Amino acid sequence: MLKLNQKKLSYTFDRCQQCGICYAVCPENAISLSLRHDGLHDIKINAALCIACGKCVRSCPANKEYGYEGYFDGFAQKKYYLGYHADNRIRRESSSGGVCKTLIIDSLKNGMVDGAYSLKCTDSFPFAQGEFYTREHIPSFGDMPNSVYHSVMACTEIDRIQPCKRLMLVGTACQLRALNSIIKDKCDEVVRVCIFCKQQKTLDSTRFLAKMMGTSVPPNLKFRPRYRGDGWPGIVRVDGFELPYSRATQIPFGKRLWTVPGCGICGDSFGMEAGADITLMDPWTICSHNELGETLVTVHTQKGDELLQQCVSLNLEPRLFSEVEPALSLKDVWRKQVTEPVYRGKPCKKRYVRAVRAERRQQRLLRMVVEMLPRLPIICYRILAKLPDLRNRILK
Repeated sequence: MLKLNQKKLSYTFDRCQQCGICYAVCPENAISLSLRHDGLHDIKINAALCIACGKCVRSCPANKEYGYEGYFDGFAQKKYYLGYHADNRIRRESSSGGVCKTLIIDSLKNGMVDGAYSLKCTDSFPFAQGEFYTREHIPSFGDMPNSVYHSVMACTEIDRIQPCKRLMLVGTACQLRALNSIIKDKCDEVVRVCIFCKQQKTLDSTRFLAKMMGTSVPPNLKFRPRYRGDGWPGIVRVDGFELPYSRATQIPFGKRLWTVPGCGICGDSFGMEAGADITLMDPWTICSHNELGETLVTVHTQKGDELLQQCVSLNLEPRLFSEVEPALSLKDVWRKQVTEPVYRGKPCKKRYVRAVRAERRQQRLLRMVVEMLPRLPIICYRILAKLPDLRNRILK
């Protein structure tokens, strides 16, 4: 998070959401990025170059606060689909059936959008970066990464975005909020596709997964992770080692370890406050493990539904709210919203403060156990994952 006070720019790492927009918008190159051991970046400010224009502060998604009043009121009336690519090979090799990649490719091919800003694969850490695709520059499925479960500064390449009539933005809620700040002169109309997100991960999460597999992430970061694909929920791979995704996520995601600090100040998991037209997420609890995969799609606007219907390569199976409600994680999103003031250092109910303190204590203890001890048998990690969640017990 960046703040400007009396023409002096300051940075708070603990509230940074790692989008990279500040680095991209600075007109004087006064902001630089410094890679940390955990795979995140520190923002370095060169006071001699900074002209205190405030562009970085206005673009920073961490500075945008929402009350979330009525956030959950319309979910029963929204449209929902289980979506997947019509080609079973693509469906299997992609994350959760390949809906996100298909939206980008089909929308460009069919002229539904003129440009799309998302990610492309790269050969070095973090193995992905922002990319602007056009009808003359349509990606293949292999050009774009599957889900990435270490932090990627997705907004550092926004200068690639060229003026167009209809622009698609793809990202998490914080990334969409950052991108919203710079698109005013880039397009006439924007379509926003939100990747549902309750927590992003640091590279230490991948280090833990590698440890579970019996390998490690090398200090020079020359390795090749693949977090999803091969059906649903899929397989996690680090170089030649692998682990079922459902097992790999139990501690990092189930216990919220190794989370980007700025995730604590975002309760907009569906990207609705960022103007999302559709949200894509995993169909946890409502779909069983399978060899192909599917995505749960939440439709927020008519524009989003029209986009989906015109994607000829997508198969869409309508679902009722009652059928998908267990997968929407609405209670967990509510927990993020009510504890956000705690992470922002603002007054709130004592119960919410107690929940965050309990969560932090539990996280410290679990990290100490899994990081300091040598590799344990898988059964031990499964037992740790089943320990009661102290935050959730307080915020029932």
